[in-house]
Amino acid sequence: MAKNVRIAQNHPVKKRLIAFLTASGNYNASDNEIVDLYVETFDFYQRMREVLLKNDLLVSHTNKIGATNLMKNPLAIEITKTVQVLSNLLKSMGLTPAQRKSLEKGGDELEEFINA
Repeated sequence: MAKNVRIAQNHPVKKRLIAFLTASGNYNASDNEIVDLYVETFDFYQRMREVLLKNDLLVSHTNKIGATNLMKNPLAIEITKTVQVLSNLLKSMGLTPAQRKSLEKGGDELEEFINA
């Protein structure tokens, strides 16, 4: 069974997320699990992105009959899936642009968070 690993409180992404949630009045201690999941997934995305940037988007693949073709790097597909997971996690925390707009609190702190 996998060990339950907690993300350190001083992790920069976790600190920014919690600060943003707190400032918007949407943070509860029960949100720590989903914040940790977001940070872990974001770190995973960053690692995959670094590897993909060092490699080609198209890679050679030899099929069962010996023909070699170019195909999309499988890591690019996984990155796309991971971005969707990150988007869903932001949605579950109420941090999508549409959800923020409905709060009408002014400013776009999430944009600053993402670009920091």
